[in-house]
Amino acid sequence: MGVNAYAFILACLSLTMFPATVVGLDNGLGRTPPLAWSSWNFFANGVNESVVLETADALAATGLAKLGYTYLNIDAGYLQHERDAQGNLVVNPDKFPHGMKYVGDALHAKGFKLGVYTDLSDHSCGIGPGSLGHYVQDAAQFASWGVDYLKVDYCGPSFDNSTGRVNVDPTIQYAHWGELRDALNKTGRPIYYSICPHTVSDGVGTATPFKDRLIYAPPKVWSDTQRHDLANSILVEYVNTYDVWYDATRHYGIITDIDAMVEATQFNYSAPGSWNDADMLQVCNYGKGATNGDGMTLTEYRAHYSVWAIFGSPLILGTDVRTLQQHPDCLSLLLNEEIIMVNQDSLGSPPSLISQVPATNSNVTSPDILEQIFARNLSNNKIAVVLLNRANTTRTIKVSLQDLGIPNGAKVMGRDIIAKKDIGTIMNGISENVETHDVSFLVLSVSNN
Repeated sequence: MGVNAYAFILACLSLTMFPATVVGLDNGLGRTPPLAWSSWNFFANGVNESVVLETADALAATGLAKLGYTYLNIDAGYLQHERDAQGNLVVNPDKFPHGMKYVGDALHAKGFKLGVYTDLSDHSCGIGPGSLGHYVQDAAQFASWGVDYLKVDYCGPSFDNSTGRVNVDPTIQYAHWGELRDALNKTGRPIYYSICPHTVSDGVGTATPFKDRLIYAPPKVWSDTQRHDLANSILVEYVNTYDVWYDATRHYGIITDIDAMVEATQFNYSAPGSWNDADMLQVCNYGKGATNGDGMTLTEYRAHYSVWAIFGSPLILGTDVRTLQQHPDCLSLLLNEEIIMVNQDSLGSPPSLISQVPATNSNVTSPDILEQIFARNLSNNKIAVVLLNRANTTRTIKVSLQDLGIPNGAKVMGRDIIAKKDIGTIMNGISENVETHDVSFLVLSVSNN
């Protein structure tokens, strides 16, 4: 499962031989995964104008905006349930008394970008309608508000052609996603397009608890080209991301989201312009958000943030940024620019699962997995490596340079980007003692002797 050495060399050479290209939706966006904040995980339907504008100020005050966190995404809950007589969406006047264009203008004036939410069907997972039957009209309205990012949920899937719902058949579903994509393109305004497709779980391995259930993932019959042509990011998860490491009763948690990225898509479908999306972060919520979960430890949040970063997933904060100063250690984690640099690397390479204990097979479920090693080729002849300890005790996790695809005879220098310190020359491989539910996150610089 290691990164092929030849592929590693080609990836490094490509920096100087070939320019980066956008292969996703034809809007020029998403060359790197977006850095954003979303209202849903903490506020759910309780989002309002003050929260959004105060969050923008908090992103600036904490230093997160300077690192690139500039999208503010208003999830479900900002609309009235019914449209007006002309079929237009109606923003809730109690929550957003000045309207959405005012919010967009205010954010743009502060150097931020506006994101909003809709649904592929005629209803959403929160308060407000979906866009089915109004794709062109809604796209024009979003553009008139100055929207820069659109999240499109899929809360009305069906196995037939029920009124107000969209059939999950891969061909029918794709056509609907494409219709809304085209409507956005026709507005002339570049709008990042984030979608939440559905497919039926095969129930194999870590997907066992979800057999024959709908999960958030692109149908496997969609090719990489189809995916890249469709959207800037595509959600992949068995169930929503909750603020818990693992809930054995409900079979959800951060580790199941990791496993969905491994099993329910292919890592190499991610590329500049179109990213596998592991969903909104729960980092720093400590059980206080609106979504499920009693919270995690700082080490678990560190693992969560690190794995999302090396996956090349969008990093979408889901906490109340206004109160982050109450958790200085967790804020410091979010402000680690070296973690963000791995996620935002210009090469845009997909990650790889180098190894797993026990190895992936049809009988291994999420709680069975004790450790995983992920790697991602970076620009300037570097490789990022995450050693993830999922066990309940400290483990010594090892990986050879050969398994990382590094050619024999290469000189390798290591840096611990959690501790922000150089660790010197690495001769044969990496061996790290990793605490329970934690990571070691290294960046290796490779050169010829």
